[in-house]
Amino acid sequence: MKLTSPVLATTSAFLLTSAVTAQSAEERIADLERQVQTLDQELESMQFGDSLFAPVTIGQAGLAPAASKVYSADQGLAIGGYGEMLYTNSDSKTQADLYRAIMYLGYRFNENWLFNSEIEWEHVNETYVEFAYLEYQHSDALNLRFGHLLTPMGIINQLHEPTTFLSPNRPSVERYILPTTWHENGVAAYGNLGAFEYNVTLMNGFDAEGFDLADDGMRGGRQKGSKAEAEDLATIVRLDWMGDNGMWLGGSLYLGDSGQGSDVGSFSTTVMELHAQYEVGGFIGRAVWASAEVDGAGDGAGATTDNENISGYYVDLGYDLFADGNTDASLTPYLRYSAYDLDEDNSSDSEVTRTMLGVAYQPMPSIIFKAAFTQEDAGNGDDDDIIELATGYVF
Repeated sequence: MKLTSPVLATTSAFLLTSAVTAQSAEERIADLERQVQTLDQELESMQFGDSLFAPVTIGQAGLAPAASKVYSADQGLAIGGYGEMLYTNSDSKTQADLYRAIMYLGYRFNENWLFNSEIEWEHVNETYVEFAYLEYQHSDALNLRFGHLLTPMGIINQLHEPTTFLSPNRPSVERYILPTTWHENGVAAYGNLGAFEYNVTLMNGFDAEGFDLADDGMRGGRQKGSKAEAEDLATIVRLDWMGDNGMWLGGSLYLGDSGQGSDVGSFSTTVMELHAQYEVGGFIGRAVWASAEVDGAGDGAGATTDNENISGYYVDLGYDLFADGNTDASLTPYLRYSAYDLDEDNSSDSEVTRTMLGVAYQPMPSIIFKAAFTQEDAGNGDDDDIIELATGYVF
């Protein structure tokens, strides 16, 4: 019997082992590549969430569309934002302003916990945090927020992205009386009960030292969460009814003191408002009435006059001319009438009325161009004609 050469046997074994090893190595490399790809996809989903690049759709949880993107995330980071540029020509000024550039950053930890924030650059060189809160989502009927919150009053204060209102600038009534944008530190509970939505918020109150009601309404009393005096707190209760036919009705009430430890007084403060909106076909109508009272405002609260009461209202009527077409674009001419009085206790006429005729064009839902002419009639004789042009975006 002829034996195989030891050298030949060894060589054959080596070649066979090498072939098997090479094949095994190729399989292992392919398997590793599949694992890396899978891990990469899981890591991206875990860190950023599907909502990172999601388009802006509709608002949720009482917030505007871009501000509420984190609510659509399963887990991870959500990014959004908006911006506004405004040109104004009036008797008092002619200017072009990069009014706002906003970033929203949100993070969903799990199905119950999320973080949401809005960081604002205003007029290029001013930086603010407009909200930054943790939220525990329990159910449709009950959710809790903790941190720096938007005050849940009116329409614009929570829905202040440029695509959510028709005019180049925010309505004067909501700017002076409510006053948008209004944000303070506190806690809130909100939810849905059938067709009703509610919000109950406890937050630090106004600081009466900053009030100058006759000049800028309630705006000067805002503390904006920056080392806010919190001896006097305020409670806000809001209720909205959302009808199936495009009708939205609601109102809110603010109660609290604004003295913040002042020796002058407690300055009991009440703010209330009613709002309504109706959308059907291409028609949109919106109305807001607001009133505020600061008890004792003329007794030493900062730079205030003897005035204690301010109030106002506005009504918008518009129609989208593209509503019957098969397009995402819209072209909405509109009329706004507003009236407000920041010095109601003054015996002289201090009411300001504004009649605005404007148009808003959206080539797509996330981009808007606006133009408006406003005739302002003031009781003190400081009448004005105002031209405003604006562009805005959300993402």
